[in-house]
Amino acid sequence: MSTKIFAHRGVRKHYPENTMDAFRAADTMGLDGIELDVQRTLDGVLVICHDEHLLELAGEDLWIKDLTWEKLSLINIAWHLQDGSTARIPTLQAFLQWLKTTTLIVNIELKNSIVPYEGMEGEVLALIDQYHLRDRVIISSFNLESVVHMKAIAPDIDVGFLYQRLKPLADRLVKDVGLDAIHPLYVHQLFCHLVRSAHNKGLKVRVWTVNHPFFIRNALWRKVDTIMTDDPELVLALRAKYQSRRK
Repeated sequence: MSTKIFAHRGVRKHYPENTMDAFRAADTMGLDGIELDVQRTLDGVLVICHDEHLLELAGEDLWIKDLTWEKLSLINIAWHLQDGSTARIPTLQAFLQWLKTTTLIVNIELKNSIVPYEGMEGEVLALIDQYHLRDRVIISSFNLESVVHMKAIAPDIDVGFLYQRLKPLADRLVKDVGLDAIHPLYVHQLFCHLVRSAHNKGLKVRVWTVNHPFFIRNALWRKVDTIMTDDPELVLALRAKYQSRRK
Protein backbone atom coordinates (compact mmCIF):
# COMPACT_ATOMS: atom_id res chain seq x y z
CA MET A 1 0.00 0.00 0.00
CA SER A 2 1.20 3.50 -0.85
CA THR A 3 2.47 5.81 1.87
CA LYS A 4 -0.31 8.21 2.85
CA ILE A 5 0.16 11.97 2.99
CA PHE A 6 -1.47 14.00 5.77
CA ALA A 7 -1.52 17.79 5.91
CA HIS A 8 -0.05 18.73 9.29
CA ARG A 9 -2.58 21.15 10.86
CA GLY A 10 -4.12 21.41 7.41
CA VAL A 11 -2.41 23.11 4.49
CA ARG A 12 -0.73 25.63 6.76
CA LYS A 13 1.75 26.66 4.09
CA HIS A 14 -1.04 28.65 2.42
CA TYR A 15 -3.68 29.15 5.13
CA PRO A 16 -3.78 29.78 8.89
CA GLU A 17 -3.16 26.44 10.61
CA ASN A 18 -6.00 24.31 11.95
CA THR A 19 -8.69 26.34 10.18
CA MET A 20 -11.44 25.19 7.87
CA ASP A 21 -9.73 26.90 4.92
CA ALA A 22 -6.57 24.89 5.61
CA PHE A 23 -8.61 21.68 5.85
CA ARG A 24 -10.61 22.32 2.68
CA ALA A 25 -7.35 22.90 0.82
CA ALA A 26 -6.20 19.40 1.81
CA ASP A 27 -9.30 17.94 0.20
CA THR A 28 -8.87 20.05 -2.94
CA MET A 29 -5.25 18.91 -3.28
CA GLY A 30 -6.23 15.25 -3.19
CA LEU A 31 -4.37 14.39 0.00
CA ASP A 32 -5.10 11.25 1.98
CA GLY A 33 -5.74 12.94 5.29
CA ILE A 34 -5.40 15.75 7.78
CA GLU A 35 -3.67 15.97 11.15
CA LEU A 36 -5.25 18.33 13.69
CA ASP A 37 -5.21 19.11 17.41
CA VAL A 38 -8.08 19.21 19.89
CA GLN A 39 -8.46 21.32 23.04
CA ARG A 40 -11.52 22.02 25.23
CA THR A 41 -13.09 25.32 26.27
CA LEU A 42 -14.24 26.30 29.75
CA ASP A 43 -17.81 25.34 28.88
CA GLY A 44 -16.85 21.98 27.39
CA VAL A 45 -16.73 22.66 23.66
CA LEU A 46 -14.10 20.65 21.77
CA VAL A 47 -12.14 22.97 19.50
CA ILE A 48 -9.30 22.62 17.02
CA CYS A 49 -6.10 24.42 17.99
CA HIS A 50 -2.51 23.34 18.53
CA ASP A 51 -1.54 25.81 21.25
CA GLU A 52 -3.09 25.69 24.69
CA HIS A 53 -2.29 29.39 25.09
CA LEU A 54 -3.21 32.07 22.54
CA LEU A 55 -0.29 34.48 22.84
CA GLU A 56 1.56 33.32 19.73
CA LEU A 57 -1.46 32.90 17.46
CA ALA A 58 -3.64 35.77 18.61
CA GLY A 59 -1.36 38.04 20.65
CA GLU A 60 -3.54 37.57 23.72
CA ASP A 61 -2.47 36.23 27.12
CA LEU A 62 -5.30 33.71 27.32
CA TRP A 63 -5.67 29.97 27.85
CA ILE A 64 -8.29 28.08 25.83
CA LYS A 65 -9.30 26.15 28.94
CA ASP A 66 -10.29 29.43 30.63
CA LEU A 67 -12.48 30.77 27.80
CA THR A 68 -16.06 30.00 26.89
CA TRP A 69 -16.72 29.05 23.30
CA GLU A 70 -18.61 32.31 22.81
CA LYS A 71 -15.50 34.31 23.72
CA LEU A 72 -13.03 32.05 21.92
CA SER A 73 -15.02 32.13 18.69
CA LEU A 74 -14.43 35.90 18.41
CA ILE A 75 -10.63 35.73 18.60
CA ASN A 76 -8.62 36.22 15.41
CA ILE A 77 -6.00 33.47 15.24
CA ALA A 78 -4.50 34.92 12.05
CA TRP A 79 -3.23 37.92 14.04
CA HIS A 80 0.32 36.53 14.04
CA LEU A 81 0.49 36.66 10.24
CA GLN A 82 0.41 40.46 10.41
CA ASP A 83 -1.21 40.70 6.97
CA GLY A 84 -4.67 41.91 7.92
CA SER A 85 -6.30 38.51 7.47
CA THR A 86 -8.75 36.97 9.92
CA ALA A 87 -9.37 33.36 10.92
CA ARG A 88 -11.37 31.65 13.64
CA ILE A 89 -10.86 28.48 15.63
CA PRO A 90 -13.31 25.81 14.42
CA THR A 91 -15.13 23.32 16.62
CA LEU A 92 -14.41 19.62 16.25
CA GLN A 93 -18.11 19.08 15.58
CA ALA A 94 -18.11 21.49 12.64
CA PHE A 95 -15.01 19.82 11.25
CA LEU A 96 -16.43 16.29 11.51
CA GLN A 97 -19.67 17.42 9.89
CA TRP A 98 -17.60 18.68 6.96
CA LEU A 99 -15.31 15.62 6.95
CA LYS A 100 -18.37 13.44 6.38
CA THR A 101 -18.72 15.04 2.93
CA THR A 102 -15.17 14.03 1.93
CA THR A 103 -13.15 10.82 1.71
CA LEU A 104 -10.33 12.14 3.92
CA ILE A 105 -8.88 10.41 6.96
CA VAL A 106 -8.29 12.53 10.06
CA ASN A 107 -5.64 12.13 12.72
CA ILE A 108 -7.02 13.76 15.87
CA GLU A 109 -4.31 14.60 18.37
CA LEU A 110 -5.65 14.92 21.90
CA LYS A 111 -3.79 17.87 23.42
CA ASN A 112 -4.05 16.60 26.97
CA SER A 113 -0.43 16.47 28.06
CA ILE A 114 -0.09 20.05 29.33
CA VAL A 115 -3.76 20.57 30.23
CA PRO A 116 -5.24 17.25 31.45
CA TYR A 117 -8.78 17.73 30.01
CA GLU A 118 -10.24 14.89 32.06
CA GLY A 119 -12.76 12.81 30.12
CA MET A 120 -11.75 14.20 26.73
CA GLU A 121 -11.42 10.73 25.20
CA GLY A 122 -15.08 9.88 25.72
CA GLU A 123 -16.23 13.30 24.51
CA VAL A 124 -14.21 13.02 21.30
CA LEU A 125 -15.51 9.49 20.75
CA ALA A 126 -19.11 10.66 21.15
CA LEU A 127 -18.64 13.21 18.36
CA ILE A 128 -16.94 10.65 16.13
CA ASP A 129 -19.87 8.31 16.64
CA GLN A 130 -22.39 11.08 15.99
CA TYR A 131 -21.07 11.20 12.43
CA HIS A 132 -20.29 7.45 12.14
CA LEU A 133 -16.62 8.07 11.38
CA ARG A 134 -14.74 5.47 13.40
CA ASP A 135 -13.29 3.93 10.24
CA ARG A 136 -11.81 7.26 9.10
CA VAL A 137 -10.36 8.51 12.38
CA ILE A 138 -6.95 7.99 13.98
CA ILE A 139 -6.43 9.10 17.58
CA SER A 140 -3.01 10.08 18.91
CA SER A 141 -1.48 11.81 21.91
CA PHE A 142 1.80 12.33 23.73
CA ASN A 143 -0.18 11.20 26.80
CA LEU A 144 0.25 7.41 26.81
CA GLU A 145 -2.38 6.88 29.50
CA SER A 146 -4.90 8.78 27.37
CA VAL A 147 -4.40 6.75 24.20
CA VAL A 148 -4.46 3.49 26.15
CA HIS A 149 -7.80 4.59 27.60
CA MET A 150 -9.11 5.52 24.16
CA LYS A 151 -8.18 2.07 22.83
CA ALA A 152 -9.97 0.48 25.79
CA ILE A 153 -13.25 2.34 25.13
CA ALA A 154 -13.01 2.09 21.33
CA PRO A 155 -11.03 -1.03 20.35
CA ASP A 156 -11.93 -0.62 16.68
CA ILE A 157 -10.38 2.85 16.35
CA ASP A 158 -6.79 3.16 15.14
CA VAL A 159 -4.77 4.62 18.03
CA GLY A 160 -1.14 5.74 18.02
CA PHE A 161 1.39 7.02 20.55
CA LEU A 162 3.13 10.30 19.74
CA TYR A 163 6.66 10.94 20.89
CA GLN A 164 9.40 13.44 20.23
CA ARG A 165 12.42 12.44 22.27
CA LEU A 166 14.46 9.36 21.50
CA LYS A 167 12.59 6.21 22.59
CA PRO A 168 14.47 3.17 21.22
CA LEU A 169 11.91 0.69 22.60
CA ALA A 170 8.77 2.69 21.83
CA ASP A 171 7.46 0.09 19.39
CA ARG A 172 7.74 -2.64 22.03
CA LEU A 173 5.93 -0.46 24.58
CA VAL A 174 3.16 0.42 22.13
CA LYS A 175 2.70 -3.22 21.15
CA ASP A 176 2.59 -4.30 24.80
CA VAL A 177 -0.20 -1.85 25.68
CA GLY A 178 -2.29 -2.82 22.65
CA LEU A 179 -2.04 0.26 20.44
CA ASP A 180 -1.89 0.25 16.65
CA ALA A 181 0.88 2.65 15.68
CA ILE A 182 3.86 4.73 16.65
CA HIS A 183 3.92 8.42 15.67
CA PRO A 184 7.58 9.45 16.09
CA LEU A 185 9.29 12.69 15.26
CA TYR A 186 11.44 11.93 12.22
CA VAL A 187 14.98 11.15 13.42
CA HIS A 188 17.03 10.20 10.39
CA GLN A 189 19.85 8.37 12.18
CA LEU A 190 17.47 5.79 13.67
CA PHE A 191 14.88 5.62 10.95
CA CYS A 192 15.80 2.37 9.19
CA HIS A 193 15.78 0.26 12.35
CA LEU A 194 12.68 1.98 13.72
CA VAL A 195 10.44 1.33 10.73
CA ARG A 196 11.57 -2.27 10.27
CA SER A 197 11.19 -3.08 13.96
CA ALA A 198 7.71 -1.54 14.19
CA HIS A 199 6.45 -3.21 11.02
CA ASN A 200 7.78 -6.56 12.21
CA LYS A 201 5.57 -6.13 15.28
CA GLY A 202 2.52 -5.36 13.14
CA LEU A 203 2.53 -1.66 14.01
CA LYS A 204 1.98 1.24 11.63
CA VAL A 205 4.55 4.05 11.47
CA ARG A 206 3.34 7.62 10.96
CA VAL A 207 6.12 10.19 11.03
CA TRP A 208 6.07 13.95 11.59
CA THR A 209 6.84 16.59 10.55
CA VAL A 210 8.71 15.70 7.34
CA ASN A 211 9.36 18.66 5.02
CA HIS A 212 12.85 18.23 3.52
CA PRO A 213 13.13 16.39 0.16
CA PHE A 214 15.92 14.07 1.36
CA PHE A 215 13.95 12.96 4.41
CA ILE A 216 10.71 12.64 2.43
CA ARG A 217 12.43 10.34 -0.08
CA ASN A 218 13.89 8.26 2.73
CA ALA A 219 10.49 7.92 4.42
CA LEU A 220 8.94 6.80 1.13
CA TRP A 221 11.76 4.32 0.52
CA ARG A 222 11.36 2.89 4.03
CA LYS A 223 7.63 2.47 3.33
CA VAL A 224 6.32 4.37 6.32
CA ASP A 225 2.55 4.24 6.54
CA THR A 226 1.99 7.99 6.72
CA ILE A 227 4.01 11.17 6.27
CA MET A 228 2.67 14.21 8.12
CA THR A 229 3.98 17.35 6.46
CA ASP A 230 3.76 21.13 6.25
CA ASP A 231 4.54 20.91 2.52
CA PRO A 232 2.02 18.45 1.05
CA GLU A 233 2.57 19.66 -2.53
CA LEU A 234 6.22 18.61 -2.32
CA VAL A 235 5.39 15.22 -0.79
CA LEU A 236 2.71 14.57 -3.43
CA ALA A 237 5.24 15.28 -6.19
CA LEU A 238 7.95 13.11 -4.64
CA ARG A 239 5.51 10.25 -3.98
CA ALA A 240 4.35 10.34 -7.60
CA LYS A 241 7.96 10.26 -8.81
CA TYR A 242 8.80 7.40 -6.42
CA GLN A 243 5.78 5.38 -7.54
CA SER A 244 6.57 5.88 -11.23
CA ARG A 245 10.07 4.51 -10.71
CA ARG A 246 8.69 1.45 -8.90
CA LYS A 247 6.52 0.40 -11.86
